[in-house]
Amino acid sequence: MDFKEGGVSLGTARIHAHRGESKHHPENTLAAFRAAATLGVDAIEFDVHASDDGSLFVHHDYDLARTTSGSGFIHDRSASYIRSLSAGGWFSPEFVDEPVPLLEEVLALRGVGFELELKGLPTDTLIEGIVAEIQNADAVAMVEVTGFQIGALAKLHQLAPDITLGLFAPAFEPWMTDGLYERLAIETALCGQFSVVHLPLERVDRFSRERLHERGISLHGSGSSNTTEATFALFNCDQMDTDSVENTVKLRAQLAANLKEENLQ
Repeated sequence: MDFKEGGVSLGTARIHAHRGESKHHPENTLAAFRAAATLGVDAIEFDVHASDDGSLFVHHDYDLARTTSGSGFIHDRSASYIRSLSAGGWFSPEFVDEPVPLLEEVLALRGVGFELELKGLPTDTLIEGIVAEIQNADAVAMVEVTGFQIGALAKLHQLAPDITLGLFAPAFEPWMTDGLYERLAIETALCGQFSVVHLPLERVDRFSRERLHERGISLHGSGSSNTTEATFALFNCDQMDTDSVENTVKLRAQLAANLKEENLQ
């Protein structure tokens, strides 16, 4: 689970639970994260915003309306208001008392790594707060920070160069060749000192995993939605995300068992 470890064996890619175990639990809640950890994932993926008074909350959307009993943008709401909301009642009455978690509560979980997407307004409060929370939790080696806000990630790296950064690779344009796209992603990662490149699964087979490893970069496959895609990701990526947490963990165990049996023959 240490993001500094580098490559993995074929068929044993690290599994990141996208917003936790969100098939049977409300996404981005402690209940979803604990369930994912219990199932045996390597990391949980989640999103972080700052409230208007500087508290850091784990929630996907900028707006609270879709997955809480509240409304409005997180950055316009106070911590006390956000903590008064139900983050699980929309999913099932069973989870009506589930709150919007604070980042410090999530980082206090043990036995699992963290893929933290910097999601809110890219303010000093958010960036400096994320760094402080990670350091206070003694979780630097367990965290990968990602996001589309390259400037915010660059500032975070200045403040804490030991925190692993994950690059969401730029979009593939029709005029690009596969070779150009691969080089663009690699050079962007090296320029920004990103340790991981996140690629849509449909682009993974256009990349050389070996060339990434030669430059000290790991490959993350994004977007598996069925067994075929998950199998491809487990064999061709260093890490992957999934919404089908239980099935993917079981699939990895089965693939590992099959490989072990083949090696013994």
